[in-house]
Amino acid sequence: MNRVAPAQQPLPRTVIFLDPAHGGPDPGAHLPNNLLEKDLTLAFATRLRALLASSGFTMVSTRDADPTVSFTTDQRAEIANHGHSNACLVLHATSSGNGVHVITSSLTPPNELDGPHTTVPWNAAQSASIPQSLSLANEIGLSLQRAKIPVILSRSSLRPLDNLTCPAVAIEISPFTSPDGDRTPVTDATYQQNIAKAIAAALTSWRSRQIPVGAAK
Repeated sequence: MNRVAPAQQPLPRTVIFLDPAHGGPDPGAHLPNNLLEKDLTLAFATRLRALLASSGFTMVSTRDADPTVSFTTDQRAEIANHGHSNACLVLHATSSGNGVHVITSSLTPPNELDGPHTTVPWNAAQSASIPQSLSLANEIGLSLQRAKIPVILSRSSLRPLDNLTCPAVAIEISPFTSPDGDRTPVTDATYQQNIAKAIAAALTSWRSRQIPVGAAK
C-alpha cells in the first residue's frame, strides 16, 4: 500500500527590508581600491537579496541601482514601515575596524503603563520593537561567529533605525584581520559573500523562532 507523504506547510511570508546606505550624490565613506561606500552597500545588498529570495523571503529595498537623488532617512523608514516589513537591515561599510558591527537602537521599550493607544513620537517608533531587534541582532551575531567572522554587538541612536516599526538592525561591514595578521579588505567579494551567507542563515533561523508556521499573510 502506497503511503501519501504529508503535505509540507508553506513558509510564512516574511518581508525583509534592505536599505543599502547612501546613494546618488551621497557617496558615503571612501573605501580601498577607489570604491565608494554607496557602491559596496548596493553590491552587498544584491548578494544578500539573492540568498534570501532563494530561502523564500520577500524582499523590499530602498534601491537596486544608484539613483540620481537619494532618499532621506525619513523616506527610507517610510518605505520599510509601509511595506509591513518583518525585519529591517540597514547596510553600511567602513575601511576601519575588524569584522562586522551589528547595531540596534538605544531606545528603551515603552512603559507598559502607557497603554496601547499612547502616541509614539516618530523618532521613537522603534521602541516597541526593541526586544525583537535585540533577538535578531543576537541571532546574526551567533551566525557570524559560527562563520568565524568577528562581530561586535552594540546599541546606538541611529536613523533610520529609530524610526522603524519592525525588528531592525544596522550592519556595518569592516575589513577582516585573521589571527595570524592577514588582512582581507572590505571590498573582497568572497568575504562579502561569507557575511551574506551568515546573515541569511541567521534570518532563516530567526524566522522559525519568531513567526509561527501557518502565519502566512
